[in-house]
Amino acid sequence: MSRRFLFVVSSARRNGNTEQLARRAASGLPARVEQEWLRLADFPLPPFLDQRHATAAPWEPELEGNARRLLRATLEASDIVMVAPVYWYSLPAAAKLYLDHWSGWLRAPGYDFKAKMAGKTLWGISSFSDEDPALAAPLQETLRLTAGYMRMSWGGFLLGSGNRPGDVLQHAASTTAADSYFRGVG
Repeated sequence: MSRRFLFVVSSARRNGNTEQLARRAASGLPARVEQEWLRLADFPLPPFLDQRHATAAPWEPELEGNARRLLRATLEASDIVMVAPVYWYSLPAAAKLYLDHWSGWLRAPGYDFKAKMAGKTLWGISSFSDEDPALAAPLQETLRLTAGYMRMSWGGFLLGSGNRPGDVLQHAASTTAADSYFRGVG
């Protein structure tokens, strides 16, 4: 099976440190690996409304527009890379909303979402401007636990350091880690 990477960019800033770090890491993927980059700001999702217990009838989430586009891209990928800067010790709102919609996709008839996600790999790429990398642990654990729940492999977490846009590419430890992040991908 060929590998197809979906990079889900959730930063509020275009071409910020996290995206720059992700693009640096992605440049190390073999040429035969397909890449798709989707910026969640370009595909805004509606608020997630959990209607599982609202009526006696089975709840079916609406899958229109951007939700359908993101669902299809997610299912077509072998690897999903969450490109998410640390915002208040966790995921940006757009990334959290995307994952919230997975709860609805689990119940979407005809998609068999959880079974199709099993065996895919979930990766995390992030950046932050603090000195203590432990402060990014909530974001990392959210993604790792999501992978476990969905029976996905956990590819790992790449954390870069930078404050102003472009700083991450000036940080030697960040670029060194990015250059080898996808090393084992075939």
